[in-house]
Amino acid sequence: MNAPLATTAWTVTAMNQHDAIDRTVVASGPADWNSATFVILGRLVRVRGQNILFSPSQNAIFAVNDTAADIWSSLEEGMPPHAISVEMARSGVDRLEADRHVEAALEDWQRLNLIRPCAPLSTSSAQKPVSQVVAVAGLNIRIVYPAACAFPAISVFRHLEVKGDTADVLLEVVGQGGRVHLLRDGKWILSCSLDELPVMLKGQLLTEVLDYGAYELALHAAALLRNERIVLLCGNPGAGKTTLTLALVHAGFGFVADDVTLLDSRGHGVGLPFAPAVKAGAWPLLAKYCPGLDAVPICRRPDRKRVRFAVPKAFVPLPPAPLPIGCVVLLRRGRDSKASLEPIDPAHALRGLLNGALAPGGELGVTAFEALTQLIGSTETYCLTYSGLDDAVRLISEACR
Repeated sequence: MNAPLATTAWTVTAMNQHDAIDRTVVASGPADWNSATFVILGRLVRVRGQNILFSPSQNAIFAVNDTAADIWSSLEEGMPPHAISVEMARSGVDRLEADRHVEAALEDWQRLNLIRPCAPLSTSSAQKPVSQVVAVAGLNIRIVYPAACAFPAISVFRHLEVKGDTADVLLEVVGQGGRVHLLRDGKWILSCSLDELPVMLKGQLLTEVLDYGAYELALHAAALLRNERIVLLCGNPGAGKTTLTLALVHAGFGFVADDVTLLDSRGHGVGLPFAPAVKAGAWPLLAKYCPGLDAVPICRRPDRKRVRFAVPKAFVPLPPAPLPIGCVVLLRRGRDSKASLEPIDPAHALRGLLNGALAPGGELGVTAFEALTQLIGSTETYCLTYSGLDDAVRLISEACR
């Protein structure tokens, strides 16, 4: 029998998100199913002999085999997972194999947010929970973990901790059915495996800031501090923002942000200083810039790629007041490229900063664009072409003296 897992996904853009089925099914049996209930968030259709699952939350579709389609249909009908296994065994499938198929399907569909536990999830534990309050861009967010699920996530956000009991948002981590679930103010948000929790929490903290923070424009740019001014690094995925940021911190620049920087109406910036998530391919490159990185726990992204969080060891929190931008550097990395740092015109710089930028409400308004033009009008703008980190660090250090 084929494994009952989603096998192929495509992004779609024009399907009605209200078509999702919202039914609760009671789950019991293997993998702690006795206490679990699920809400069905996807829709199964059969088109020209192919089974397709639609996820409204992701605007994605997944091709599944007949075994997976039968399990899904049984869940929709309200059949408990252990009863699905029994029914599969009656049709000639080994009972242990049937249990594995059903358990694997539930795990995969939770990971893909096609099903979710039905609230309320129990946050009770024999162990006392562990909590931290972190401050990001003026928001205080409390994260509560079961003791068994706290590490390494709690260490990834330790440098953002503030004292006090007051928080704007409560995020709770709950373990159930072999997975961890994230609740926001008591409402379920997502589920993931334990090794994905630091990445998912970082994403949720970013969502909180973008949804509720005060800013005119969020730039997809790393930020460093030099002479009380911000140096912005931006570029396409793979341009090396994270590795270059960490190399510049090693060279004496202050750490402001790894991935997202907020602008106010004057074109001044506030960084979101989350610990950089370093992909496995960059670990050897950063050996001399981030001593001890090889001892940091390995985490996983949702695509299961490995990352290590390089928590700044000498991190000094900046005041929440925005700082002026002193320099904008567009990155262009290429194999064996000769290192150069050349001035660029305002239009080129604007295009680079607008790539991946996000405004509150989704549409770039006049005020946000004016903030961006004020930024460009008062800063030095460059394009850095490089292949080696040492050359890139030298050129930027010289330009930002």
